Amino acid sequence: MSNDAVTAGTRFFTDVLGKGDWSAADEIIGDDIVMHHPASPVPINGREAVQGMLSAFRAGFPGDFQMTVEDAFGTGDKAVVRWRMQGTHTSDLFGIPASNKAVDVNGISIVKVAGGKIVEDWVSEDTMGLMQQIGAVPTHG
Repeated sequence: MSNDAVTAGTRFFTDVLGKGDWSAADEIIGDDIVMHHPASPVPINGREAVQGMLSAFRAGFPGDFQMTVEDAFGTGDKAVVRWRMQGTHTSDLFGIPASNKAVDVNGISIVKVAGGKIVEDWVSEDTMGLMQQIGAVPTHG
């Protein structure tokens, strides 16, 4: 890991989101972060709002939530992190009742870092696949 962006991006997924270590968020996430997430029609602004959304997401998978960084690379103030989330949907997920189904979701985030902290995050994840895996959206065939 050769730069601050790669380090911050990797720690964001392994420590903050993966382990739910919100104290590490103070070191990794800028106060004025802007997250562009496919689950939100508007950008999520500020560390508290981002933490709230991520905490609510993690809450849907309380027993076995796992976040794995598959690849991370970057240059300058940006990094690309390819990640994989696995867990069992055993609790409410943004109003969707527990399905007790295992999920395996892939995604890619591009993070921008300033002063060693993530200030912007563009997320691309398989949201439709997640919804199909928990039975909230039917699959074809």
